[in-house]
Amino acid sequence: MSASCSATYSTWPGYAVRTDADGQQGLRAFYSWQPDIVLLDILMPKMDGWTMLERAREMTDVPVIVLTALGQEPSKVRALRQGADDYLAKSIGNEELLARFEAVLRRTRRTGDFGPVYRFPVLFVDFEHHRVLVRGQPVELSPTEFRLLTAMIMNVDIVMSSDRLLHLVWRDRPDGPGNVRVYINYLRAKLEVEPETRSFIETVRGFGYRYRRPEEAA
Repeated sequence: MSASCSATYSTWPGYAVRTDADGQQGLRAFYSWQPDIVLLDILMPKMDGWTMLERAREMTDVPVIVLTALGQEPSKVRALRQGADDYLAKSIGNEELLARFEAVLRRTRRTGDFGPVYRFPVLFVDFEHHRVLVRGQPVELSPTEFRLLTAMIMNVDIVMSSDRLLHLVWRDRPDGPGNVRVYINYLRAKLEVEPETRSFIETVRGFGYRYRRPEEAA
């Protein structure tokens, strides 16, 4: 496994660790090193943690744990709403930090009862590698679109309200409610390559949205 935080290299139980000197260098590591999990400080030179977290979330959904001296509740709320998976105050022990890493990785890699892939004649989803095929053709999804599709698949045949999807996909960010409808439309446009795939995601008027298995949607 790999982890990127605040460029030197070292090891830590079960991890190869890269440490970057500032936010700009850390952001470049997202492209070049492709870490499994990120330990992010807020008070960094050249680019602070808020900016780095925002830009990272635009291009990846890799788990991020914020570890900082800013222990006030407003900072914690801001980090979680910007997409952090956990928020820790400095002075935490190594054993607890390792346990937090393991907990976040278990949670973010969970794929329900489907295993690492979801396979139907029409739709194929590789959860680990973030690959989607529709009738054998690759479909490019943004990290947010992929999280939305994953949330829908993991709750097949269940009507999901906008508030529930906001919590699962946008982590309760205040700008999420309008985004739910917009991203549902984005996802439909990318998945509906033929008329028989048009009902993958069904609108249940007044309640929310429901994902239907491809053979049911045909």
